Amino acid sequence: MVVSNVHIQGFKSINKLTLPIDPKITVFIGPNESGKTNILKSIEHFRPDLPLNTIQTCQYSDLYQNGTPPKITLELTHFSREDQNKLGKIDASFRSLNSILLKREGPRLTDYKIQIDNKTMNISTIKPFMDILPKIIYFDSIAVIKDQVHMDRLLEGNEDVRTERNLLKIGGIEDPSMIFEDSTKGRRAAEETGREITRRIQEVWTQEPSLEIKLRVNGKLLYIDFSDATTVYDTPKSRSLGFLWYLSFYINFIATTNEAKANEYLFLLDEPGLHLHPSGQKDLTHLLEDLSQKNQLIYTTHSPFMINRDNAERVRVVTKGEKGTEVKNEAYQENWKPLRQSIGLTVGDLFFFSNKGILLEIPPKKSALFGKATKKKG
Repeated sequence: MVVSNVHIQGFKSINKLTLPIDPKITVFIGPNESGKTNILKSIEHFRPDLPLNTIQTCQYSDLYQNGTPPKITLELTHFSREDQNKLGKIDASFRSLNSILLKREGPRLTDYKIQIDNKTMNISTIKPFMDILPKIIYFDSIAVIKDQVHMDRLLEGNEDVRTERNLLKIGGIEDPSMIFEDSTKGRRAAEETGREITRRIQEVWTQEPSLEIKLRVNGKLLYIDFSDATTVYDTPKSRSLGFLWYLSFYINFIATTNEAKANEYLFLLDEPGLHLHPSGQKDLTHLLEDLSQKNQLIYTTHSPFMINRDNAERVRVVTKGEKGTEVKNEAYQENWKPLRQSIGLTVGDLFFFSNKGILLEIPPKKSALFGKATKKKG
């Protein structure tokens, strides 16, 4: 199943919003402080392990006047046969449904409700529904890969070495102790893992085709080195923050989704690729496109380079006015005028996109005709 719409009422800067969610990727773009992060946070707070209380209630809303917590609703559609069977075990009447509205209206498990055909019902237990729902995972920061890591930390599975464990995982190593063996087998495992990781990274990072990653073991320490056409092997500290973020993002995402079922996750990403060069951001959009073939992604940005213009219908422009956070669902109207206004992109910025440009001054009458012709052509 997928989330097709999100209804948010009274969450922080959001008074009331209904947001269509694309089955693959939804992009929220807008200036700082417009409420993009609040949209992601509201969706994340549908999870029962996170609080939803009056501290988060929007001060512009009626809920604030009544001392009521925010209300978050997910509309679920596109049920697989497995989803329908699981729903049927909860209630036989759910098996034939095409859509379900799940609501959260407060901090308690009893504050979850289900709406079907305009009829709202209390849920005796939310757990069976949460077992079916896509797992909501919010990414606002990525643990950047380290220069070295101790074997004991890897074997203990500490959270602070998740990126390094996942690095080994995508290289084919499930048991980290294997590469620490003082034998030909251990050295071969480290070499083969480094080659596999290098191959996979080269497929998604076009900025440096000669990039190589090598794993070295010295006693109980694992060293992670990089090289390219201009340098011998060096530590991650020598690389740019943008590249390290991209690498760490890729490692953690691939490791998480590699064995996942279709639509098992709904990923929320706040400003991904913030430290990347525009060409790196374009690489990232291609990577996100690949990841979305299996799971839904929603991300925020204020960079035009993080938009795939081939899928204009996915872009939502976020602004903030007297009524709080508002969203325009058709960012591509009038030659992307809503988007350009939201991020302050003007004609004077066009030198970023071309070596040469032409400015035409058209008389008013011809301008009107030109505008009509352009509209028809578009």
